[in-house]
Amino acid sequence: MGSRKSKHICSKTELTSTEIAEICSKTNLPDSEVHRRHLAFLEQYPTGLITREQFYDSLDEVWPESHIDKFASHLFTILDQDRNGAIDFIEYINLTHKLDSNNVNPQNHDETIFFELLFDMFDRNHNGYLEKRELKPLIESIYDLAGLSSHERRGLNSTHAQVKYLLNKLDKNGDKRLSKEEFLSEENWSNDERLGRFFATYYDVNN
Repeated sequence: MGSRKSKHICSKTELTSTEIAEICSKTNLPDSEVHRRHLAFLEQYPTGLITREQFYDSLDEVWPESHIDKFASHLFTILDQDRNGAIDFIEYINLTHKLDSNNVNPQNHDETIFFELLFDMFDRNHNGYLEKRELKPLIESIYDLAGLSSHERRGLNSTHAQVKYLLNKLDKNGDKRLSKEEFLSEENWSNDERLGRFFATYYDVNN
């Protein structure tokens, strides 16, 4: 998982009027702002595309002491919606607008937007649930980003133990999987010290 090699991909430097209209509709941004952000995007990525290698390198700069490959692989898969092996401006702006400061209130430390992204990232079959097999890579990726050593991933902090604990605490209807509602519900984990530490690990490495 997590190969950094990028296949040959055709450049995409132009936006059609239809694409601009769709971006404006989804983000509520005026077309002038979409044009401005597109020009800034092209300055950084002249081909109009972020390759897998470029994407991994950018995350390496954010988390230089972490092992980002697993996390980057999952995030890249989420963003590359047309599965062409690169992230174009439309895919890019959908994420950056979602994480824009207008949508996330740092004064209130609103983690919900980050947890929602995390859920979508690991819901690989897009059925609206995190199955047991999907929780394992989620936990491993968080540990990688946090830079936890193999020694720190033993006992109660082992991946197996964390998956079991998450299901026991968050799976309210007993179907052995987590819905997005269960995963995002602050009531389910805010008063649990162990869960609080686990989610804080993710939030801390993203701020």
